[in-house]
Amino acid sequence: MSRDRGASLVEFALVLPFFLMVVLGLVSVGVAYNQKLALTHSARETARYGATLSVVAIGDLDAWLDLLAQRAFDGADLPDGTPGRYLCVAYVFPNGDAGSTTDRTRNRIEDQSGTISRNNAACPSFNDGRPADERRVQIQIERTGELNVLIFRTDLDLSSQAVTRFEAIDLPGES
Repeated sequence: MSRDRGASLVEFALVLPFFLMVVLGLVSVGVAYNQKLALTHSARETARYGATLSVVAIGDLDAWLDLLAQRAFDGADLPDGTPGRYLCVAYVFPNGDAGSTTDRTRNRIEDQSGTISRNNAACPSFNDGRPADERRVQIQIERTGELNVLIFRTDLDLSSQAVTRFEAIDLPGES
């Protein structure tokens, strides 16, 4: 009897590290998957919100882009300082520009260092496959996740994109 208990203790000591690695690995994968889902949900919801939010009601295209960026970060739970945080929000106007300050293609990009840049283009490296004559909202959001299994650790690049046809009706020149 005493030998059986001793053998069981040795077997337990040998199996425990592997068991812990599997359990912690599953938890780590679950956390990373949850972060990816948060990015996807935030991108989709922000694009949908932007598609129905009038630029004229906000007053300025850059302020409109700032509002969408803050909504995307809040929805994905990405506060300042989150590792690998990146966001591109764009209002894409057919053929680029209608000659107004509110009806033109414009983007707001916040890179991983927190630097904000703006230019008159769609989100770079975002081929949304939509017709060139369609007014739309693009969201591209990214973050760094982590996969950690006791002795093994790696960073994951998590990202999501969404595009929605712009539907707000009170823009200049529209009825």
